[in-house]
Amino acid sequence: MTAQAKKTASKYTPAMEAAIRAEPVLNQEVATRLAASFGPEFSGRSVIAKINRMGLTYQRKVAVTKSGGKVESKETICAEIARYVEGNLDGLDKAPKPALQAIRDLLAG
Repeated sequence: MTAQAKKTASKYTPAMEAAIRAEPVLNQEVATRLAASFGPEFSGRSVIAKINRMGLTYQRKVAVTKSGGKVESKETICAEIARYVEGNLDGLDKAPKPALQAIRDLLAG
């Protein structure tokens, strides 16, 4: 096989691509299910890569904390605290995140 033919060769058949396109929502669970139905040489990660190469919309998993809450940055928390006190609080972002959350919650309540 030539180098050019190798670049364009795909282990995904047109039927597999059609099965991917037929899914109303493309996410991790769907990719894993499709990979299992395609055969042992396909992984969920491979199907996700194919979805991206096909230009289809893939819904990533939403990041959550260990306790199941939403992930928020220290910068966002510091900005909220600065809004409450109506001032510039340079250096506040060096405080531990739980302390910042407690301050924000106290000011919000």
